Parts: sequence; C-alpha cells; structure tokens
Amino acid sequence: MWISAFAAATLVASGPTEPLAARVSAALANDKPGWVSWDVPAIGDQVACCWRSDRRSRPGSQRPHQESCSLDGNNVSMWNSREENSGLVFSGPNTLRVYVHGMGREVDRVQAFSARCAIEASGTVQHLYAVDPGQSVSFLSWLAKSSDSTRVSGRRSNGALTAIALHEAGAATPALEALASGNLSQRLRETAAFWLGNTRGQAGYEALVRLRTSSDAGFREKLTFSFSQSPAPEASTSLIDMAKSDPSPRVRGQALFWIAQKAQKKTNADVIRTAAVDDPDEDVKKKAVFALSQIPGGEGVPDLIRVAREHKSREVRKQAMFWLGQSKDPRALAFFEKILAR
Repeated sequence: MWISAFAAATLVASGPTEPLAARVSAALANDKPGWVSWDVPAIGDQVACCWRSDRRSRPGSQRPHQESCSLDGNNVSMWNSREENSGLVFSGPNTLRVYVHGMGREVDRVQAFSARCAIEASGTVQHLYAVDPGQSVSFLSWLAKSSDSTRVSGRRSNGALTAIALHEAGAATPALEALASGNLSQRLRETAAFWLGNTRGQAGYEALVRLRTSSDAGFREKLTFSFSQSPAPEASTSLIDMAKSDPSPRVRGQALFWIAQKAQKKTNADVIRTAAVDDPDEDVKKKAVFALSQIPGGEGVPDLIRVAREHKSREVRKQAMFWLGQSKDPRALAFFEKILAR
C-alpha cells in the first residue's frame, strides 16, 4: 500500500490522552505486524527522505529527485532544504514522522522520515496525534537501551537513535549523551556520539567534550570522527588537542587523520607535521605521514618531501616516500627524479 505524507485520511487515529508507550503498546496489541507513527517538530532544515540523483540519467546534474521511502528498507538520506539548486524548498514547519513496527505489543523496528515525504508500507499505519516531543524522546531512548543486547539491536536501536537525533526537542541532546556515556555496547555509544556531532550543534559539541573524559580509549578514538562532524567552531580545536595530548597513540593517530580531512588552515597542517616529527610513538608518526598525504589540494606534499628527506626514522621516511608515490603530484615526481639522478 502506498501512503502519501499528506493523505492523513489513510492513517488510523487513536486517542491522545494516554502516555506514548501505552498508546504504542495498545496499537500493536494484535497478532499481526503493523506500523504506528507520530509527528514531532524536526531539528533544523534537514529533510530526511529518499532521493535519487539525476547524475545517472543526466551526467553533471546535482539535483536529486525524491522517491517514496520503503518502511521496510534503510533508504533514508539527508538533504538541506535551503541549499541552493536543491529544488527541495518546502514551506511550513519542518516535521519529523517517527514510525515503529511490531506486533504483540513489542516493537522490533524504528524508522524516521520527514512528514512531508511519501512512504511505502506493506500494511496499515496507525497514526497517533498530539504526541509530546519529550515523551517521544524518552520512549525512543528506552527502545534503544532495551534492545542493545538483543537480536533486534540494529533494527530497533539504530532507528531510535536516528529519530532522537532529528527531534527539535531540547531533551534529545541530553538523551543522546546519556546513551553515549551509559553502560551499553560500544556500538550504541558510538552511534549516539556520532549523532551528537552530526545534528545537535553547539550543545552536541559540548556533550562530546564531556564524553572525552571516558577512560575507554577505543571509544575516544571513535569520538574523533564525531568531533569532525560537528559544525561548532571549537570542534577543530578539540581534535587538535586530542592529536597532541591524548594518552592513547591510537586516539592521537585517528585525530590526525580527521584533522587532515578537514585541514583548511596552516595551523592544522602544523599539528600534523609536528606529530610526524615529535610524537613519541612511531605508529603515530606513520599515521601523521599518512595524514599529510590526505590534506586537500596537495598542501601536505612539501612536508612529505621534507619528512622523506630528513626524518631520523628509516620507517617513517619509507612511509613518506610511499605516500609521495601515491600522490602523483609533480613535486613528488621531481623529488624522485633528484634521488634517482644521484
């Protein structure tokens, strides 16, 4: 059955007076699987729908076409509706529609799309009206936590975390932070941290800073990616600090990698260059060399040449030579020609 986001007549309504968990449980009380949905204000201007790029049919085109989203699939993607030439400018408030699937009062899957998007469902979707956004965040947090060690973990917790992240409600950020810092699986904690960086702005960045105090080096290593996704101006500073001072070589090396992906300032390249020379761990030096090769626009090539020529460690010099060869940069070729001419 095809259901338009605007065709409310096709949705089955239920009363608005019960707590959300009880209302969902009642809607899924029968022995046939089905979907339940509700609406909450969405964060920012991102449209969570399903898109197909024109590039397959018209090379060079960047404008996407909206497609119906299957509730049984994993085809959600993000698009900024204010971006120029997107062709996706919508009027009115940005509303998120949360979908939960299950039967026998149990939820086994969560999806979330913008309410303005068209969806495809294999059965009836019961729509709950007048849902409190705070209750929505609380219920989804419970779904994520309670599914963490079960067979439905990925299908339920990942969808719940995504839905929380897209809520405008202020409760969403502390909920994600609590999940990221809780006694839960590293997979769930890492996903919650990712959404803090990717969608929750300054408040999400501040939560990531608090999460840096974790004694789990593996978790801090994943936090470097979360910081790289944050739009907060201070996020780059935190990454640089992790590259310089984190006690774990793995964390320092991963921070260097993400600094290189975002490097647009000379100070960022300086951090990587210093690590290649001065970090006490040889593996971190090698990762710093790789990070130099990743700096956009070939900006790291002169430093790679300098490391290949002057570094005390033979292994680090070899690493720099390797990445110079991979760069296909004319300056690297000239360097190799000089070596071969000796």
